[in-house]
Amino acid sequence: MMVNGSRMHHQFQDAPRSSLPRRVELSTTEAEDLPELPTLPLPVSEAVLLRAEQQNTASIASVSSVSSVSSDAAQMHKRAYPQFAFSSREGRYPRQSPGRGKNGLLVLVTLLAILALLGAAVFTVVQLSKAAQDVTVYQIKVQDVTSSIGGGGIVFPRQQLDLSYPVSERVVSLFVRAGDRVSTNQALIQLDPKQLTIQVKQAADEVDAAQAYLNTVSASGNQVSVAQAQRQYRLAKSRYDSLVAQTSSPLLHAGNLISPMNGVITAINVNPGEVFAADAPLLTIMDEAAVIVHVKIPLANLGQVYPGQSALVTPSALPDLTMAAKVTSIIPQADPQTDTFEVWVQVDNAAKKLLPGMSAFVRIQSAGRAAVVPRMAVLDPGHASIVFIVNGQHAYLRQVHVLARSVDTLYIDAGLGNGDRVVLIGLDRLRDGQLVRVVGTERLSA
Repeated sequence: MMVNGSRMHHQFQDAPRSSLPRRVELSTTEAEDLPELPTLPLPVSEAVLLRAEQQNTASIASVSSVSSVSSDAAQMHKRAYPQFAFSSREGRYPRQSPGRGKNGLLVLVTLLAILALLGAAVFTVVQLSKAAQDVTVYQIKVQDVTSSIGGGGIVFPRQQLDLSYPVSERVVSLFVRAGDRVSTNQALIQLDPKQLTIQVKQAADEVDAAQAYLNTVSASGNQVSVAQAQRQYRLAKSRYDSLVAQTSSPLLHAGNLISPMNGVITAINVNPGEVFAADAPLLTIMDEAAVIVHVKIPLANLGQVYPGQSALVTPSALPDLTMAAKVTSIIPQADPQTDTFEVWVQVDNAAKKLLPGMSAFVRIQSAGRAAVVPRMAVLDPGHASIVFIVNGQHAYLRQVHVLARSVDTLYIDAGLGNGDRVVLIGLDRLRDGQLVRVVGTERLSA
């Protein structure tokens, strides 16, 4: 098949773009009849590349020659027909999309619009940061304040005594029962004095025997025997003196054990007719006229509590009852599980409203000077405790120390001074060094 080059050239020029062939395909036979490539303005067909591939097994030089000719022809075709971009990778004309140019332009316009919007947003943010923010401030006034340090605790009796006797005796009778109120020197238990009398007589005899032995060995002149006799005598005399002292003990009067204090009998451990062992607890007396609350206070308040401070005690079972108290002792030992230390608070309990074992909440009163600040003016009051201070026309961050707090008020004892202005409204739009405009000032009401 012969192709007329000039006619074909005219047809390609006059034909509409949409009707032009997308791909020229020739058979191997037809490709052999093509004129010399330099005389034609047509692109190299796919058949030429195919033929070069078929000759690859014959000679590498032949393939190189065909590839060179194909490349030259492709460049000529690209200059003559730019609308047909030859693809050397595929060996054919790429498929053209009619809307490809329009889509590219649309993407470019979209990107430019997005960049313009981002630039406008950045410009707006910068301008807003430079603009003064409207804020309402609170003017600080340092004054005398009374704050509370609180903690929970357990009620204990102020005094409790286990009554015992140093000599084994038999109980003749009991004069009291558990729950009875007793007074000082009141008879509690009647003892059988026979045992004590016998023991005193035996002790006296032992003293006499030890004295006689000492006299005998002293006459012999043996120093070792004399030293042993002297030691035996001292031991016998000491036991005798102790027993005699017990017969005249303030707790024993006319054969009866008496109460050493006012209080309530809370336990009785013997019965009439029973013989008890020496130093065994016979009964328990508790003084409930005053009680001690052992309260747990956070370690953070260790330096703020001291003996003599006033306190208020509220029993958990009686939430409407509040009783005055005083700090009596501070136990210098920390509880590692709760990070607290123990404080003893004494409460007058003449009305007997507090019972040992009850739980109670204690508020220790602490007086000092501090700034009273609304809670909403302090950022993160539980940890960092930061405020914005207005100085001139700018707001600056400042850390403060919270002494105490109530529901809506914080007491600041460090970081603020008289006349300082802290931002109350508008905190959410501020940064350190922000330009501000004060539109209102709040003060502590008288």
